[in-house]
Amino acid sequence: METVAVLDKHHHLLIRRFVPNVRLLPATISNYPTIQNMARFYVYDRTAYMDWECPESGLFECIDFKHYFENSDEKAFLIKVSDEIAGFVLLDKMHLLEPVDWNMGEFFVLAKFQEKGIASIVAREIFKEHPGKWSIAVMPENIKAIKFWRKIISEASYGDYTEVFKTEDELRNAENPDPYAMNVFTFDINHRVNNAKDDISIRLSQANDIESIVEMSYQKRRLYEKAQPQFWKYAGDIAELSQAKWFEELLGSNDHIMLTATCHQKIVGFIIGKLMPAPEVYNPGGLTLMIDDFCVANEAEWHSIGSKLVQKIKAIAKLRGAAQVLIVCGSHDGPKCHFLKKMGLTVASEWYVGSII
Repeated sequence: METVAVLDKHHHLLIRRFVPNVRLLPATISNYPTIQNMARFYVYDRTAYMDWECPESGLFECIDFKHYFENSDEKAFLIKVSDEIAGFVLLDKMHLLEPVDWNMGEFFVLAKFQEKGIASIVAREIFKEHPGKWSIAVMPENIKAIKFWRKIISEASYGDYTEVFKTEDELRNAENPDPYAMNVFTFDINHRVNNAKDDISIRLSQANDIESIVEMSYQKRRLYEKAQPQFWKYAGDIAELSQAKWFEELLGSNDHIMLTATCHQKIVGFIIGKLMPAPEVYNPGGLTLMIDDFCVANEAEWHSIGSKLVQKIKAIAKLRGAAQVLIVCGSHDGPKCHFLKKMGLTVASEWYVGSII
């Protein structure tokens, strides 16, 4: 029975070049001036949708964040990309609607690093390290942030969250005496979906998963190449480089869902799905979840690990408007084909490949 082989060190070194070095660093009181200075840009960004005027001094002011460094139940983090400061995250336990374990006090990524998937990586890492009941409040005028948090929270909570609009008066309390109206998200974070027998866990993929995912995909492609050398002809070292870069981009994509399966902290499978509309001549009733990259470490685990991956990605996709799932599988891959049929899927189309002479 074949298991996933490990790529040589040459491949490992090449792949790492394409994994952004995004770090979330606990901040100390010595970092307080840096974060407080960055807060000016945080306020400035909000002028785009809040119509705030520029002060006569030309310097935007923000509320004082010092309490995040002084109170034991609050936390501050610096975001760094490589060695460059890229933003900050501030956590507290403020009760917006009900008691929570964590509330997102402030979350800011500098403009240079926006729209690059950095915020998604940071948010996932925060949730991973801080399980429990959460609340996040977002100004309703900040449409981009609303869409971002809906996506991230939906995936992290597997769709089990609430979102309500609250006026200034409804949010005003002793802890928060001068609030703005907010859309308030409430949800529980639990990244593990455990099976008591085999301890399989399904979670959202992270940047540090990519090396193992690429290794697993590499092994599958080489096996597929033996079965059909024309269609799956190996592209050489560039294949792993390109795939690592592509997977990293997908982590921040709104159209893709990436999940990783682990067992005893070892990666044992992954699945990547793309949400896409059907051609205009068809109407399946919603989006199509197309799954092409889908592997398990051992072909004997399709019915355990593979099943959990499919069930979880379908649940997330359904919440995002998907009506059907399409999974690509090589016709020679007997164990995977058998598994997909057992999952209730049927063959809709076949591809026939040949050389053009």
